[in-house]
Amino acid sequence: MAHAFLIRRGALAVLMLTASMSAHAAFRCDDNGKVTYSDIACAGGATVPTTDLRAPATIKAEQDDALRRAAADKVRLQRLEADRSKAERTERKERLHASAVASAQRRKCETLAQRRKWADDDVATASSRNAEKARRKARRIAEQYTLDCQA
Repeated sequence: MAHAFLIRRGALAVLMLTASMSAHAAFRCDDNGKVTYSDIACAGGATVPTTDLRAPATIKAEQDDALRRAAADKVRLQRLEADRSKAERTERKERLHASAVASAQRRKCETLAQRRKWADDDVATASSRNAEKARRKARRIAEQYTLDCQA
């Protein structure tokens, strides 16, 4: 998502740069009565005012078109930022959920390990009359621990 955003942003910058390249300033300089044209400012600061030779309607149309493109780009940028923000919120929720699930599983395994230890202790201390019941209980707890925690 971020990669596509950077590509679009770069394309927009290139587009704006090429649009502004055609609007470079041309300086009309007066050098001792001789008129010269340059793309840099006049040395003595003696600039002769120039007029734009394009028709005013053409200039207005270009300005309107540029404003429309800028507005559309702004809307597109806002939409991309909203999408990115939404994706980040979703990802954050998923991480929190995964963390909560892992924490619950860890607590469950700790509890089962404790129960398994106690069941093994019960088998070791069980009387001959209760030994089989204690072994069965210990085996079931061990199976549950293996199934839930060692998978």
